[in-house]
Amino acid sequence: MYFQISLIIIFSLFCGSNSLVSNYVPVIGRDLITPADIPRAALLTYTNQNDILSFSKSILNESPGDVFNITFSKYYLNNIVALSTSNTFGALSHYNSLISLFNDFNSIALVGLNNTVGYFNTISKYTDLDTTKFDSISMSINNLKSRVDSTKQLAITLASSMNTTKNSLSPSTPNAETVQVVKDNYDLAIRSVLSSVDRLNLIKSPLNDMSSIMSTFKDEVSFYVDFLTTDDEYMANMNTYIKRFLLYSNTLYSRSLLFSRLKELF
Repeated sequence: MYFQISLIIIFSLFCGSNSLVSNYVPVIGRDLITPADIPRAALLTYTNQNDILSFSKSILNESPGDVFNITFSKYYLNNIVALSTSNTFGALSHYNSLISLFNDFNSIALVGLNNTVGYFNTISKYTDLDTTKFDSISMSINNLKSRVDSTKQLAITLASSMNTTKNSLSPSTPNAETVQVVKDNYDLAIRSVLSSVDRLNLIKSPLNDMSSIMSTFKDEVSFYVDFLTTDDEYMANMNTYIKRFLLYSNTLYSRSLLFSRLKELF
């Protein structure tokens, strides 16, 4: 019995001391702390110089057209509200719906980016061989994707509702000039809301990629636990996939940045 126990202890010490597996450390030298760390950690994972330049610019600059169209929709509707003291042009409810919608945009972006920081820090712990974490991350991402879909539908509904209101206006009440101004502002607001729908579609794309790669991470850990891969193979494969995850995360960051700052812009 003593001999068996000694063998078990020696075997355990031998296996633990000879493991080559260590956690992934991004180029910034530490775990991610804020969403702003995502592009810093991801930048050097690009192998093509043009891609590096493109993505480094995208984290600093938004399309002026997108910024103008999305943020000014509030002011387009506010202009309509201001043209009547009795809500003659029906814009007040649309204005309130738009503010609520933009709060949802802002929340989706912040939740997505902050969660991504946590996802990366969890995945990068190669020494943690619990595969259930990948299921939890995938479920979390899929929940956010569902929220994106429902919010996108709210935006489409709002755009349709504004269009209905616009088309219902009498061309001469109170006068043709004022009504035309109202219709022009409605057209601009509708275009802005539909532009935000396009942005939501862009945000969902990297979320799909991030969710899909979780099964790959899970398989790699399972292979290693079952002794189907060596320490070197496990580390190499996980490094390949986590760099891919960083690229997806950086795409999400660049596409979420405007929505994450909506309250500042308002």
